[in-house]
Amino acid sequence: MKKIILPVLVVGTMFSMLIFTNSLVKADEFVSTHTSQMVSSSSDSSTIDTTFFSGQVSMDETTGGADLEDKNTTTSQEMGTDNTDAEYDNQNQTIQKLEGEGDNQDEINEIGKGENFNSKLYLNYFGNKLKEVFQTSSDDNLPVHLFLLLLSEKQNSPSKFEVEQSVIQHLMSTYILYDIAFAKESNFMTLMSTNDGTTPSGNTGFYPHTEEIEEEGLNYQNGQNMNLKAYYVNQNSDKTVIIHGGFRGNWSNGIVTPEYDHFYKSGYNLLFVASRATGGSGGDYITYGQYESDDVLHWIDWEIQKRPNQSILLYGGSMGASTMMSALAKNIPHNVKGIIENCGFSSIDAQLRFTYSNIVAPALNSISGISSILDIIGDQTHEDLYLGLLKDNYFDQDLHLNLIQNLPEIGMETTSIPKLIIHGSADDVVPATNAQKIYDLSKGYKDMLIVEGAGHGKAQEVDPVAYDQHLTDFLRVIFDDQVNVKYLDENGKSLISQDQISLHGTYGDLYKTQQKEFENYDFVSVEGEIEGKFSEKTPTVVYIYKEVKDSEKNDNAADTTDSANQDTLGNKKLNENDITPKVITNERAIKEGTQKLLPTTGDKKIDLYFIIGGLLLCSVILALVIKLKFGEKR
Repeated sequence: MKKIILPVLVVGTMFSMLIFTNSLVKADEFVSTHTSQMVSSSSDSSTIDTTFFSGQVSMDETTGGADLEDKNTTTSQEMGTDNTDAEYDNQNQTIQKLEGEGDNQDEINEIGKGENFNSKLYLNYFGNKLKEVFQTSSDDNLPVHLFLLLLSEKQNSPSKFEVEQSVIQHLMSTYILYDIAFAKESNFMTLMSTNDGTTPSGNTGFYPHTEEIEEEGLNYQNGQNMNLKAYYVNQNSDKTVIIHGGFRGNWSNGIVTPEYDHFYKSGYNLLFVASRATGGSGGDYITYGQYESDDVLHWIDWEIQKRPNQSILLYGGSMGASTMMSALAKNIPHNVKGIIENCGFSSIDAQLRFTYSNIVAPALNSISGISSILDIIGDQTHEDLYLGLLKDNYFDQDLHLNLIQNLPEIGMETTSIPKLIIHGSADDVVPATNAQKIYDLSKGYKDMLIVEGAGHGKAQEVDPVAYDQHLTDFLRVIFDDQVNVKYLDENGKSLISQDQISLHGTYGDLYKTQQKEFENYDFVSVEGEIEGKFSEKTPTVVYIYKEVKDSEKNDNAADTTDSANQDTLGNKKLNENDITPKVITNERAIKEGTQKLLPTTGDKKIDLYFIIGGLLLCSVILALVIKLKFGEKR
C-alpha cells in the first residue's frame, strides 16, 4: 500500500487522525466490494458480515459473538490474489488473534473487571494489539485488519471486562487519538507523509557549511537527560536565526526552502532545531510547544556560549511557531531580539478542540460503518469527553502536559521584543483568528501579515511579494536600527562634512551620542535624547552651536581669565605673586557669610584715595608754610 498523503497539512493533535480515516476508507471499500451486505440493522440487532480472503467473519453486535466460517466457494482468483494454503492459515490465525484468542490471561486479570477495571491498563493492552496488527499485516490487508480489530474489541471486550460497550468505544478512540497526536512511535503516522508544510516535502539538501550538532540536555518533562540534535549553518555572522518546524516535522529531507532562503541569502547563521520525539532528538512525546520550548532555550544558550554577543531571531512555523512563542514565556536572554511566528496557535486546548470537531469527527463519520464502532461526534460534549480521557490517562501521568496554561499567549503578552505574525486567511487547520488574537495581546513593536486565500503555511507561496516585504522590513527593525546625529550652527548649517552621522545597532541595544568641539563655535543646546535604546523608530539628535566672532573671542578670553580668577563667591582670587592685601572685616558681611578684601593695587578706587590724600597733605603743608612766614614777620 502506497504512503497515504493527508489531504490537509496537519498541525494540531487530533487532526492527524485523517490518516486513520484514509485507512478505514480502504477497509470500507474492501468490505463493500466483497460482501453483499456489510451492515444490516434491525430493531434488536446489527450484524456485520465480512468476507475476508478464504473465510467470512460474522459478528453480531448484540451478542458480541464472532464466528469464522470457511468459504470454499471464495477462491483466490475472486480475491485477486495467489494466496497459498499457508497464507490462508496465517490469515485465519490473525483473525483469531483479533478476536482475543491467545490473550495473556495474566494481563487480562490485571486490567480487572467491573468496578476494578483499569482504563490505563486497557489502553496499554489495546495499544499492544494495535501495534501487532501494524507489524504483522501486509500493506494490502492492513486496512481490513484494523477494521476487524476495532469491531472485535467493541463486541468482545465489554463482556470480557464487564464494562459498558461505550467504555470500550471511548477508550479505543482515545488511544487512536493519543497514538497519532502524542506518541513518538506512532502506528498510524507510518502510513503518511509527516510533512506539514514547515519542513521540506522532498529532498532539498542542506546549505553549504551545514554542521550536524548533538548535545545532551535536561528533559524537564521527566527530569532525565536527553539527546538534543540540531543543524547549524555557520556564515560567520553576528546574527543567528533559530528555526523550529511544525507537527512531527523533521529535517531528514534537508533544510532548504524559499522561506529559509531569505535568511541564508542575508548572510545570517541558521540553527535548525530537530524536534523532540519525532525529529532526531530524544523524548517520547509530542507536547505542542510546552517542552519543545525548553529545547529551544537550550540551543539559545548554546549559541550564546559560543558567541556571547550574538543577536538572535526566533522563527517557527505551525506548531513550531507556538513552540517559539512558548519559549518567550521562559525568561529568554537579552540576545533574543525578535520572533516571527507563521500560522501558529495561541492555545493547545483551543486548537485540539477545533481540530477534533471540525476535521476529525466529520471525516470519520463520512465512512459507512465507522459511526457504529467509534463514538466520534463533533460537539463540545465529545470534546470534553476525549480531552478528559486523554488528561486522566496520559497528560497527568506520562506527558505532564498542561493544556490550559497557554504559554504562547503569555510569551507574546509579557515580552517587548519585536513580533511579526503571519497567517493565511484560508487556513483550515489553524484558523486565522489565532493571528488576530496573538497580535492584539502582543506587547511592543508588532506587525501582522494576513495573506488572502492562503492555506496553512502557504503565505509565502501565495503572495511572495508581500511576504518578502514584511520580512525585509522586520529584519531591518531587528538587526539594523538607526539613530541620526546632527551638528548645526544657529542657521541650520552642518558643522561636519556630511549632513549627519548615523549610529547603527540591534533592537534593544544601548546607544549614546557625543557632544563635539568645533573651532570658533560655542555649544548652545541639544535637541533629542542623547542616549537610549535602539528601536523601530529612527530618532535624530541635534547639537546646536553658536559662531564666536573675533571681538567676542577677546571678551570671552577676558571673561574666561576673570572667571578663572574668581572664587566660588565671585571674588577675585589671589595667587602667590599678588600683593597681599589687608583684610577688613565687615560685621554685616560676616553675618552674611562673606568677607571683603582690600582692593589691590591698580584699581580705580585706590587712585581716588591717593588724589584726595595728596590734596589734603598739600593743603596742610601750605598752611604750615604760610603760618611760619607770617609768624616770623610778627
